Amino acid sequence: IRWKGGRKKQKRLSQRPTTEELEQRNILKQKNEEEEQEAKREIKRRLSRKLSLRPTVAELQARRILRFNEYVEVTDSPDYDRRADKPWARLTPADKAAIRKELNEFKSTEMEVHEESRQFTRRPVFFAMHSTHS
Repeated sequence: IRWKGGRKKQKRLSQRPTTEELEQRNILKQKNEEEEQEAKREIKRRLSRKLSLRPTVAELQARRILRFNEYVEVTDSPDYDRRADKPWARLTPADKAAIRKELNEFKSTEMEVHEESRQFTRRPVFFAMHSTHS
């Protein structure tokens, strides 16, 4: 029994992302605190310089990039709930698994998958690309 648990742990550890992958996804920081602060100061300096070189409103108006309308219309609007409905936030793990299963089923039976891309699908495709099946 102990050996079986060890295999599971070993398998899960082998599926974990590498240090490089975590750094690329910005999860694991590759710099120390001092280097991080210096990088932030450099970004702040560059952005401040870019902001200082921006044209003024008068320059943009003179170049006809920016125009203001003399007339402004203001009307009342009814109050309404502006929060968007996000049905995907209410999905249960079972719903997500069912969607994933349906998508993989579609990929393996109906969707054309390029030969070189088959390795990236969850299930291997067991039929010829141009075969007919019902």
